[in-house]
Amino acid sequence: MRGAVIDLGTNTFGLIVFEVIEGNMEILITDKSFVNLGEGGINSNIITPEAMERAYFSIDHFVETCRMYDVYPDRIRGFGTSALRDAKNAKEFLDRIEELHGLKIELINGNQEAELVYEGVNNIHPFVESSSCIMDIGGGSTEFTTTKGSTVEEQNSFNIGISRITQLFDLSDPLTNEDLKRIKVFLDFQSKSYFEGLSADCLIGAAGSFETFYNLIFKTSTYDRNTTHLLPMKELNQVLNELIYSTRAERDENFWIIDYRKEMINIAAFKTKWILDQIGATSCYFSPSGLKEGIIATAFKKK
Repeated sequence: MRGAVIDLGTNTFGLIVFEVIEGNMEILITDKSFVNLGEGGINSNIITPEAMERAYFSIDHFVETCRMYDVYPDRIRGFGTSALRDAKNAKEFLDRIEELHGLKIELINGNQEAELVYEGVNNIHPFVESSSCIMDIGGGSTEFTTTKGSTVEEQNSFNIGISRITQLFDLSDPLTNEDLKRIKVFLDFQSKSYFEGLSADCLIGAAGSFETFYNLIFKTSTYDRNTTHLLPMKELNQVLNELIYSTRAERDENFWIIDYRKEMINIAAFKTKWILDQIGATSCYFSPSGLKEGIIATAFKKK
């Protein structure tokens, strides 16, 4: 049996095409597309016409890729996250996708998103630490799951995505200390008292920006997708500091930063430093497995 999952994120859309043979899953292909669905409207809770057009183009491409692997809309599960669940005109957009492709997109709330990310990480991380915090940095929101061992303690989602931040503030290039103070006040306010008294030995970053941190530390873009990868704290902090204070021109010249992450990876780096300080983590892992893989893992559990 073959199937596919499409993740309609605020910044990027992602695709996984997979096959299940005798209970074992094999990933046939993965793909990503930088759509920037939240551009120009995320803080007004709308999807702009320009963003919709980029999204339609991306979904056209994904659906065609699925067909190449004999996977058709009845075998594709699509999920919309922060930008879509908050958008006042989401129905117009979703109706058009269904009209074009017969593809129904399910909108998931923030806590569901956090749970699915956890399932994706839980699939490949041994959770030998006494306590962990899983973080998924999105464009519209950021999800957190705290654990004791592998047992979930609490899950939450906050509208502190990197696209929201870049559109909310008139930020300098490079970021100034005043910019960073304003961003920190915003992060602290939006996350309310969630992190008060919370500590975790380990931070686990799900895909996305943490993939870039991995690439920059190890100077490679290849890795085993079936396990998490330790990011040495000394090297991680060095990379985070360099990114936070980098100019856009410097990021454009950096081979190890994927093109579509060059604009906002400095904000993601600052958020990572912020959460490391909040929870007092002494180790950090990059998990290649996140939301999309969690959706697949959850589907297997139900069978």
